[in-house]
Amino acid sequence: MTGYQDAPWEHPDWYDLHDTTWTAGPEREPEHYRELVLSLPPLDADDHVIDAGCGTGKLVALVARSYPRLGRVTLLEPNRPKLERATAKLRELLPQGRVDGVLGGVGERAGVVVDPARLVIVGSVLMPIMELRGGTLNDGLTWLRAALLDLARLTRPGGWLFDVETLAAPWARGGLSAPVRRLTLPELTEEIARAGFSETECVYRFRDRVIIKARRA
Repeated sequence: MTGYQDAPWEHPDWYDLHDTTWTAGPEREPEHYRELVLSLPPLDADDHVIDAGCGTGKLVALVARSYPRLGRVTLLEPNRPKLERATAKLRELLPQGRVDGVLGGVGERAGVVVDPARLVIVGSVLMPIMELRGGTLNDGLTWLRAALLDLARLTRPGGWLFDVETLAAPWARGGLSAPVRRLTLPELTEEIARAGFSETECVYRFRDRVIIKARRA
């Protein structure tokens, strides 16, 4: 565990064990991910999917199992051990497809170049990172807006963004100068639209967990 004491979520095994435990609950994760797959458009050999913040590849692996003829997957992840695990998993699931692993994260730095895709999926990335970065709500929104602009660049015109997120608690309060917090559903959909997406829709909700889809204008 050397090096992970202060940030255990960076350890790929710990992450797989604990992901979603403190929100709607790990017993709901299969339902959430299944609902995302059910809401996707059909995918085939000529399609390219990007998983932005893929972690160890749990969500995109479910997509690959559902669409085994999927032609191309790009995995974007700033944690190298997680990226290596996800890449190996997807190459095993899609032996005839192209699987690329790209080390990097949205909203973090310039220079991550990925061909735009018809479909970009994000699995519980934006709100947790926004919260973990600390600072004020204004600081969080600055990062979130940069991340959403990156996601817009990753999505080809007419393509789709599908985002699984865990929202703010009902009692969360605070303006721009208050400590950072997660966003409500209206706040998050407004930010997605601001980044250049349209046809924004919540296609699933259970408690604090939502699936939002939006089209690249």
